[in-house]
Parts: sequence; C-alpha cells; structure tokens
Amino acid sequence: MTRKKKQKINWIRMIISFISVSMVIALIWTAFWWSEFRNSLVIDQVKFGKTTVLESRVYEATLGNIIGISPEQIRLNDISDLMESHPYVKAARVSHQYPGTIQIEILERQPIALLKMDPMVMLDAEGVVLPTLNNFGDFNLPVLTNFNPEPELYPAGKKVLSVKVRECIDWLSRIQVEYESLYDNLSEMKMTSTNEMELILADHPTHIYLGQDQLWARIEILKQFEEELGSKKISDFSYLDMRYENQIIAKGRRS
Repeated sequence: MTRKKKQKINWIRMIISFISVSMVIALIWTAFWWSEFRNSLVIDQVKFGKTTVLESRVYEATLGNIIGISPEQIRLNDISDLMESHPYVKAARVSHQYPGTIQIEILERQPIALLKMDPMVMLDAEGVVLPTLNNFGDFNLPVLTNFNPEPELYPAGKKVLSVKVRECIDWLSRIQVEYESLYDNLSEMKMTSTNEMELILADHPTHIYLGQDQLWARIEILKQFEEELGSKKISDFSYLDMRYENQIIAKGRRS
C-alpha cells in the first residue's frame, strides 16, 4: 500500500471519529436541553367539555387549582379518579394537549326521578343518589312517593339501598327507553300500602293501577291500548285499572 493511500485512510478515520464524537456530544446536549425544557413546562390551562346537568364550574371546584403544576407532577388517571369522585360524574376522560393544556370530558349522571322525603332526593337511572344542589327546579321529573323515608337508605353519591326504590328506578329506566311518551307524561309513581304500583300522569291527572306483578307485561298492554285509541289519549280517562288479566277497566271523564 502506497504512502498516499495510507494517508487517505487515516483522514477518513479521523473524519468518522470526529463525526461520531460530535454526534455523541449533540445527543448529550439534546438530552440536557430536553430535560430542562420538560421541567420548564407547566399546566397553564384546564378546559372542560360541555356539561348539561351542572355547570362546568362546579366540576372545576372539585378539581381544584392545578395551574402552574408541571405535567410530570400529576397523572392523568389521578385527575380522572378525582373527577369521578363527584356524585354527578359517571365517567371522565382526561387528556394532555401539548404543551400545557389539560382537557377534561365528563359523562354526567342524568336525573331520572325525585324521591319524596325530607329533604327530597334525586336519583339517576342506576339508582345513584344525587345530592341536592338547589337544582330540583332544573328538571321535570316523576316523583316516587310512599316509600321508606329513612335517610340511611339514601347515601349521597351511592346507590340507593331501598329494594323497592331500586325496582321502581329499573322500571322507570325501561319506560324512559321503550315508552318515552309515558315517561314524559309521568307525574308520580306511587307504591300503595298493599305494595301495588300506581302511575299518575301529569295531564288532568290520570291514575293507572298496575298491581303487584307482571308489571312490564301490563305496561306493554297499556302502550298497545294507547296506540289503538286513535285520536284519543290515555289522559282522556280518569283512571285505567290494569290489575285484571287480559282486560283494562277504564273510566272516562265527565264532560
């Protein structure tokens, strides 16, 4: 190998070595810069998605102030768990939008009924007790009456402990989905002293006696009966007695 070729190889080796060392130095510098940059990032904004049951400021109060905190100091799961601790929150989704925004989307519990007691209790479709925030007037809800009023049966933020109330909530949830017009016109769901179910419509009002058993079968008969009325409505009757098999006893209103 000639002297000229040896010198050329040495130069190539030196260049490769220089590039390698430069790359290592650049990586080290970038790592330090990135570390300092991440530490300098802080949460500067918290955004809530649209809410319909309560104003978002109520949920903001539950979260507290996290402005100025580094994202490294708080986990998104911790924020989600904190939001879901609020009795009106069914689920929460939290995301970090680079560089300093926390976005929170809330799935709220929707009230489905009021329980008549002192004070009144609001319930959702899962039977969870929603504590009063002076917001009863915001909803047009059927009222459950003549149930056990013992306060310990209705722990705030927990599922109601009364078996009868839970059964009624299940019926209401199903009515709301499968017989919406009846739910929308329902003023009261009443448990009689003989444990029979009675519905009272808001219109006029109309009383509907369902009895103790086969409740859903009777509700389906009621729906079919209403569909066959044509221009008339079930609220045109003073009462509908459905406690007898395969028949409805109806009393019209006096003109």
